[in-house]
Amino acid sequence: MADINKPKKHRHKRHYTFMIISGDSDGSSGSIHLGHIATQVLAFSIFAVFVALVCFLVNSAITVSSLKKYTAEQNARILELDEENKTLTKSNSELQNEVTQLSQALNQKVEAEAQSAAEAEQLSIPSQLPISGTASMISTYDDPGSSEIAIAGIIDADGNAIDQSENAENNDENGEENAENTEENTDEATEPVDVSTLDPILLLTTEEGSTIIASGAGTVTSVAGDIKYGNSVTIDHGNGYISIYRNSGESLVHEGDTVVKGATLFVVGSDNTKLGYQIKKDGVFINPEELVQING
Repeated sequence: MADINKPKKHRHKRHYTFMIISGDSDGSSGSIHLGHIATQVLAFSIFAVFVALVCFLVNSAITVSSLKKYTAEQNARILELDEENKTLTKSNSELQNEVTQLSQALNQKVEAEAQSAAEAEQLSIPSQLPISGTASMISTYDDPGSSEIAIAGIIDADGNAIDQSENAENNDENGEENAENTEENTDEATEPVDVSTLDPILLLTTEEGSTIIASGAGTVTSVAGDIKYGNSVTIDHGNGYISIYRNSGESLVHEGDTVVKGATLFVVGSDNTKLGYQIKKDGVFINPEELVQING
C-alpha cells in the first residue's frame, strides 16, 4: 500500500533549440526546435558525413601519394629507358661502323683473292719463251712414230728445216746427167707432206750458258728419257695446258716438283744447245708458236 501511495515520476521530454542569427544590421534571428530523436539523427548524420569526409580525404591523400610514387617510378623508368636507348643507339652505330669496315675488308679480300687468282692463272699459262737467252726458232713437226728427228721434206737429222727452194736449185745444178734424179727429187720436195699424223713442235737453238726455263707455273708430272732428244720434262699447268721440254742436258727438277714461271729446267752446255718444245691443250698438241710471247 505504501508503494501505491508514492507519487509517480514523470519523464520529461528533452527539446533542443537551434538559433540561427543573421549577420544583417537588423539583427534578425531565427530558431529551429528539434526533438530529442531528431537531434540524435542530425548528430549522427553530421558525424557520418564528417567520417565520410575524413575517409575521402585520407583515401585521396593515399591515392595522390600512390600516383606521385607511380609517376616518380615511371619517370625513373623513362630515364632508364632513355639511357638504354642512347646506349643501344651508340652500340648500333658502332656495329654499323664495324659492319661497314668488315664489308670493306671482305670486299678488299675478295678483290685481292680474285686478283691473285687472275695473276696465278696468268702465270700458269705457258706463254713465256722457254729459253732465257737468245735463240733461233723453227716451227715444225715431230713424228711420234719415229725414233728420228728428221722428217722427209720438213726437217733434217740436225733439226734444221729443209728449204725446198734450195733443194730445187741444187737439183738443177746437177746437170743433165742427173736430170731424171733431179725430176724425182723435185717431185718429192714439192709434193705436200701429210702432217695429220704429226705433232707440232718448236725447235729452238741457243748458245752455251743459257738456261731452259718453265714457260708457266705448274707441277712436274714427268722426268724421263727421250729417244730423240735425250731427256724430257713434262709440266702440267693445271688449266688444261701441258708443256714438254726435250733436251739432252741433265734435268734440274724432279717429278712432283712445283715450279714457278721462269724456273730453270736445264742448263745449256756445248752439247745440248737444241730444245724441242711442245704444248698440249686439253690433251691435243697445238702449235707452241701461237702461244709463246717473244720479247725483243
